[in-house]
Amino acid sequence: MLDYIYLSQTTPCDEPCAQVGTDDYMHNARIEVRVYIDQLKRTFGNNPDDSFFKVVRCPHDFGTYLDIRFYYDDEDQAHVKYMMMIESGCDKWDDQARKELCERSYTVKSVDEAIDHTA
Repeated sequence: MLDYIYLSQTTPCDEPCAQVGTDDYMHNARIEVRVYIDQLKRTFGNNPDDSFFKVVRCPHDFGTYLDIRFYYDDEDQAHVKYMMMIESGCDKWDDQARKELCERSYTVKSVDEAIDHTA
């Protein structure tokens, strides 16, 4: 039977993400979800046939945010195995993802990058 999981975020867990309500949220969030899905596929392999990732728009008090869902057949062991692997996600952007983020004018910075260390 078709089921889905929400991935807990649109970036690897140790990376900053676009913040709902900021002027550039949708621009950066769209980049995040595409680059992160590509990284998950590089890390865990392509998803099994008849399973898929879907980007979903979700309403919130601070504005609409994007979420990633993975749809799979809960009776197909290959689907379940893949779902369990991607559920753990990635910790950091890989080199290819960093390159893609740069090429797509992604502007979210980590806390360390945002702090002016020269002051």
